[in-house]
Amino acid sequence: MAAPELPEEIIHAINLLPLETEAITGPLETTWAALSTEEQAELRRLGPAFAAHWAHIACVSLFARQLLLRHPHWLLRLARGEHSDLAATHGLSSDAFLADLRQYRNARMVEIIWLDRQPGEHYSETVAALSALAEICLQQAYAYGVEMLHQRHGIPRNNDGQEVPFTILGMGKLGGRELNLSSDIDLIFCYGEDGETDGPIPLDNSTYFQRLGRWLIQALDQRTADGFCFRVDMRLRPFGDAAPLSISAAAMEQYYQVHGRGWERYAFIKARPVAGDLAFGQSLLHTLRPFVYRRYLDYTALTGLREVKALMDAEQGGSSNDIKKGQGGIREIEFVCQSLQIIHGGRQPALRSTNTLDTLAAIAHAELLPADDTDRLRRAYLFLRNTEHCLQMVDDQQTQQLPRSEPEWQRLACSMGFPDVMTMRDTLDTFRQENHAIFQRILTSGEDDRQGKNSNGEKLWQRAQTAALETAPSDLLQVLRFTAPEAIWTRLWRFAHSRDVASRLSTEGRQRLNRLLPLALDLGSAQPDTDAWLQRFLTLIEAILGHANYLALLAENPPYLMRIAELLHSPWLAQELARFPILLDDVLSDTVISPEHWPQALAAQLQIAEDMEERMDALRRFKNAEVLRLAAAFWTNQLPVETLLPQLSDLAQLTLQTALAWAEAEMQRRHGSVRTGNGQVAPFIVIALGKLGGREMGFASDLDLVYLYDASLDTESDGALPLPAPTWFARLGQRLIHILSTLTRAGLLYQIDMRLRPSGQSGPLVTTLEAFSRYQHESAWTWEHQALTRARWVAGDGELGARFTSLRAEILGRPRQPEQLVEDVRNMRQRIYQSKPFARDGFHLKLSPGGLTDIEFLVQFAMLGACSQQPTLCQDTGTAAGIAALTRADIWSAEQGAVLGQAWRLYRQEENRRWLNLQGNEIRTAAIPDWDALQAAAHGVREIWQELIGSYSD
Repeated sequence: MAAPELPEEIIHAINLLPLETEAITGPLETTWAALSTEEQAELRRLGPAFAAHWAHIACVSLFARQLLLRHPHWLLRLARGEHSDLAATHGLSSDAFLADLRQYRNARMVEIIWLDRQPGEHYSETVAALSALAEICLQQAYAYGVEMLHQRHGIPRNNDGQEVPFTILGMGKLGGRELNLSSDIDLIFCYGEDGETDGPIPLDNSTYFQRLGRWLIQALDQRTADGFCFRVDMRLRPFGDAAPLSISAAAMEQYYQVHGRGWERYAFIKARPVAGDLAFGQSLLHTLRPFVYRRYLDYTALTGLREVKALMDAEQGGSSNDIKKGQGGIREIEFVCQSLQIIHGGRQPALRSTNTLDTLAAIAHAELLPADDTDRLRRAYLFLRNTEHCLQMVDDQQTQQLPRSEPEWQRLACSMGFPDVMTMRDTLDTFRQENHAIFQRILTSGEDDRQGKNSNGEKLWQRAQTAALETAPSDLLQVLRFTAPEAIWTRLWRFAHSRDVASRLSTEGRQRLNRLLPLALDLGSAQPDTDAWLQRFLTLIEAILGHANYLALLAENPPYLMRIAELLHSPWLAQELARFPILLDDVLSDTVISPEHWPQALAAQLQIAEDMEERMDALRRFKNAEVLRLAAAFWTNQLPVETLLPQLSDLAQLTLQTALAWAEAEMQRRHGSVRTGNGQVAPFIVIALGKLGGREMGFASDLDLVYLYDASLDTESDGALPLPAPTWFARLGQRLIHILSTLTRAGLLYQIDMRLRPSGQSGPLVTTLEAFSRYQHESAWTWEHQALTRARWVAGDGELGARFTSLRAEILGRPRQPEQLVEDVRNMRQRIYQSKPFARDGFHLKLSPGGLTDIEFLVQFAMLGACSQQPTLCQDTGTAAGIAALTRADIWSAEQGAVLGQAWRLYRQEENRRWLNLQGNEIRTAAIPDWDALQAAAHGVREIWQELIGSYSD
């Protein structure tokens, strides 16, 4: 017979508790007395640690205390770390099934509470276990309900006789695998399509799945003598409580396309299939993804989130007692995460997690918040969720209300491991204050940060909307620093009264415009070119008026408006953004696609293109977006020219390779393949010369290309419409040019220049490698070998490309007569000087003596003269790389290399900045900041030219 007395270590542990020592002692004595002597001995051997934890659980959870009183043998399983399993339910009556399911749920709840309050941080294990428990209960209820319905009504099928799937979507914390200790579960039921069951009492599918839905709710939510499993909330389904419990996939998709509201997008962030046909559920969510995540940076959703938060604040009535909905509570952390997911998740898939802690980690990795903020939010979230669990484990009640009595505060402090209530409350208050400050910064961005109603920009915009055109407010225009006030007033007034502003804006769009324009006018007054800047800004706004997301992007996010202000100083950037406003996302996005990830990013964008036209548009959008991103970084001095040029070149090469694959596939589809004697596909390559060949492309560069192949001239392709090899490869080359240079609605890719091919424009478009070699050995001029110094394989067959590279090295490495080389290079430079018009009283970055052309010719001259003795010089194809290699090889002195290298960098920097300013390479004024540096650089280059080659301009 077991002794009723509690062991001394358990009594000691009870006496250390802050409250209810007498109320706790009785139940523990009764539970202890119900154990056998052997069981008591097993628990005694666990020592004071077990005694303290049992007493602690009895203090902090009346729910667990009562269940252990009713089921004392559970204590052994808790001590041993064992988990309860659900017994087989097949063949049970519905009452017996509900009883077993609830008993299993209660046992697991006690086990989860027991482990949760062990020393250390157990939040992640706790919420995962609670979510898994809910899924098991759902899956068991689903299986039982399906079996029960099948017996009477058969299997639901569509009109083709196929079984119709059904899925249960877990929303909220169940979807995020982060259920709390007494959470309800938010569910949505969806079935595949209409039809009828095939059983003895047939039902239409809608009725069948309504009955299945009602059973699922009953199985989990109904209270019996054994309690309940989970409270079920179905209000997140389309049309809420007014709608049927189950809805078809087509009806659901239609609902979210037509009626979907902002808060429903937030709800679906956490959607996850949890029971039923999981694959069908995943497919359904994939279909709905565009409703949740937009491809662009989406600030429109912040308005809806603010409205939800305002309703919550009104519901709280200023009370700070709710740790979920109150200021600085759990919901504010979730709102921070979800707002950044909605804004950036369309472009950053890593943010599409359903779990809050995983989302915070993704936000930190993407650097969307300062690292200190994400760390504070993570620690606060863990603290608040643990506090929530401690509140709910008391009575298995869904509550987030902080205690209202001192004893309950003592219980909470004890549960959280604090020595006293004051320390607990101070820690809680600190976390909530920090949370709320971060929340305020993010969700009130664009509202609290805006200037006051009485700013000059606000006044001018109000006047533009209400005053007559003839009554220009000269004082305001002068204060805002406009140099042509009448012209600016006319432009602004006409914009305010334009048909587009009147007809294309919703009420919300008008509010965003009224928030944005005053900010922009005030910001514009601080720009160095106020008038031109405002003209470009208004042109951009006219282009995005019909896109609420872009207005919100700027109105809601002042840092983005500041970035746009900087970019609009470039007329080219302003022009491109107005032509293709979708590119705003790319220049404003904090996500930078590094060049090594371009192939994967391009492949992802091409996946959704259904035909050649869409692929060509997608390729242009990708290229234009990346060029714009590079231009923005270069314009704002975040990208040096030495990095810009290779990246522009690599982007062009990727574009070429992609387009070539399409052209080859099209030719093979129509005409089959050209094959060599051994049956292999005859190879074809694209050789780049000029700036692409040297990996030194600028914004204005076209593509200098040569096409080569290796096949017998009398071979024909093997398709239904065969072509001779020369014709097949000529058409391939033409097709490639078409793909690259055709102007589509998304713009064009590149202008193509084929004039550097053998025999120039009079020669064939494509030639064999053998013929190319013969031409270079027997007929090519020195200037053509100069061009070959910047030639490299960029697309097509790698083996043929390697053979070309070897041929290039062999040609460049031929010994040359120094005097003849000097004469040929000087004569060619003289022809260019005499035939290319430019103002002799200014400075042309390329053509003037001492300019870029001189530097390029000097590098080519030195390589042609030295490669026969130093073959490694042939490896470099770029001008800057050639300068460095020739200096290392002592062909040039260190001083000569420095002069040429610095001049090249200055010229390329100036050339590309002038392009972004819509200015040419001819500089006619000494008023530019770099004029003295340009003149000094040109003088240094001319001296080196004179020393090595001699004058061509006398």
